[in-house]
Amino acid sequence: MIRTSSVRLRVTAVALAASACLFGGAASAQAVAPGQGRAVAATETAKFTGSGTGGTMGSAIESATNVALSYAQAAGWQRSQCYRLASDVRQSGGWFTAVSQVFCQR
Repeated sequence: MIRTSSVRLRVTAVALAASACLFGGAASAQAVAPGQGRAVAATETAKFTGSGTGGTMGSAIESATNVALSYAQAAGWQRSQCYRLASDVRQSGGWFTAVSQVFCQR
């Protein structure tokens, strides 16, 4: 009985990881059979990249971050689960272009 429960938990953990990979993210999961005294924990993470332009460095970064966050929301993440991990700004003439990477975890 415990072996069957542990197999079901492992299958669930693998399914969770596979579904996260389909959305461009990465997932890690840990499953333990009931009655062994340890909790079941699972963490799902993903990274999204967006680009944007603006008249100032700050507005270009904000624009790129908003694009990345919109990609995250389209994949089912909430804004509160994500934060800006990195950004890069370049000047092109009188405009700035930026690339921003957003990291999400739940």
